[in-house]
Amino acid sequence: MIITPETLTQYVGAAIGVHATAVAVVNLTPTPKDNDRLGRYTALFVKLYRAIEILAGIFTPLVKK
Repeated sequence: MIITPETLTQYVGAAIGVHATAVAVVNLTPTPKDNDRLGRYTALFVKLYRAIEILAGIFTPLVKK
């Protein structure tokens, strides 16, 4: 089997369609365990982001001097 640009385009289109369907199924399926885990990680990321903002606020005036 020889892969031509036309068949490659069809394969890529099919792969994108399968991926989009999988993403839709995953996003529409409720998963309480995942939500609990996501809540913990989200809180951690918010704290890290806040720490980065504070450090940026400290270093920005020093850099401008």
